Amino acid sequence: MSRHSIRYIAALGAAALLFTCSAPALAHPDRWGPAREVEDGANVAGDDDPSVTTAAEPAAPKAPAPGSTAAVNIESPSAVLMEARSGRVLFSKNANERRNPASVTKVMTLIVAFDAVRDGKVKMDDKVLISDEASKQVGTIIFADTGEQFTLAELLKSVAVGSANDAAVAVGEHVSGSVDAFVEAMNAKAKSLGMMDTAFKNPTGLSADGHLTSAYDIALMSRYAALNYPELIKLTSIYGEDLQVPWRKNGPTFRLWNNNKLLTWYPGADGLKTGWTEAAGYCLAATAVKSDVRMISVIMGADTWKKRNAEAAKLLDYGFSNYTAVELAPLNKQLAMISVSRGKVPKLAVVPQSLFAVSVAKGEQKKVKTEIRVPKRVEAPIQQGQAIGEMIATLDGKEIGKMPLVAAASVPKATFWDTLVNTTKKVLFLQ
Repeated sequence: MSRHSIRYIAALGAAALLFTCSAPALAHPDRWGPAREVEDGANVAGDDDPSVTTAAEPAAPKAPAPGSTAAVNIESPSAVLMEARSGRVLFSKNANERRNPASVTKVMTLIVAFDAVRDGKVKMDDKVLISDEASKQVGTIIFADTGEQFTLAELLKSVAVGSANDAAVAVGEHVSGSVDAFVEAMNAKAKSLGMMDTAFKNPTGLSADGHLTSAYDIALMSRYAALNYPELIKLTSIYGEDLQVPWRKNGPTFRLWNNNKLLTWYPGADGLKTGWTEAAGYCLAATAVKSDVRMISVIMGADTWKKRNAEAAKLLDYGFSNYTAVELAPLNKQLAMISVSRGKVPKLAVVPQSLFAVSVAKGEQKKVKTEIRVPKRVEAPIQQGQAIGEMIATLDGKEIGKMPLVAAASVPKATFWDTLVNTTKKVLFLQ
């Protein structure tokens, strides 16, 4: 066989291999895998498409100097900057305007899944069977076929890093039994977090009538994720990683790319999620940590991905340059002991309902004062977590924060014998 013939046969083999590898995408032009420099809502063309440029990420506009009160100019229609520990909003623009969040929705998808893992309902190594519904998803996907199996951990990574819609649906079905039930859980969680502007219709963020939230609600959701699930944040901090699935007919290695470009150039950036659809525009819930202070920046409806990223970074710069967090009481710290009338025990410990922190301008940390307000005595029965009093934080005499103080444990009502024993102790030990 001539050298020319060998080269011809080799070329035909390479072409066949390329066609085979490309078959899933060619068969479904409205579906594509999570790919570097491709937004996650739909194919984007033109100057706003990250795939048409390899230029470095534009630097964010310079933030005001520390202590500056200069306004932050944000052109995107809706935005919020929140300091995570205190939950204080440091900047807002149309914060409660209801808008389509696109794939930023998947932060809640991840939260509900991680809640289920925490509560023992599912496990990370669970085998998840891909349904017809999951395999039919459009937009960014991992080309999961009906009947294939992934671990829950693999699907969560595909959602967090690759924004895969088929993975999101599979997660919902596994956690709650159906997508509808999972969406109910998403909305129940949103309500519990105080997300009053939010109504989810699916776990993917693909456009649907009434699928709406606000920049403020996204900040609340992102804060919950950051404070409660470091493993969730760790997933969203991955910029690119291989999904190893050696048994798959669509290929043993699938590359996941994260569209949150701040991970590659903004100092301290470690999550959360981007989103884009025609209805939503360019959206981003971003978070970063500097000197143990975490900021959450939310941009909704930007007209380009470059503006979205630059303005999210601009808000983060403003927050880190001008504010810091002061922790006043960690979770479960005993702040007071109060007497209990007619209780099985005579004393009750009081603790903060959650970690209590406030945000203040840099240089004002030492000016923060606290006051604990609790009654001298309460009457049994008392339930664990029952509100007993409050802790007030002030700066220059003005209230800047408040935290409910709750019972650290339940105290049932005393029986006759309990009362007799407690009375005897008081007499004997002069209590």
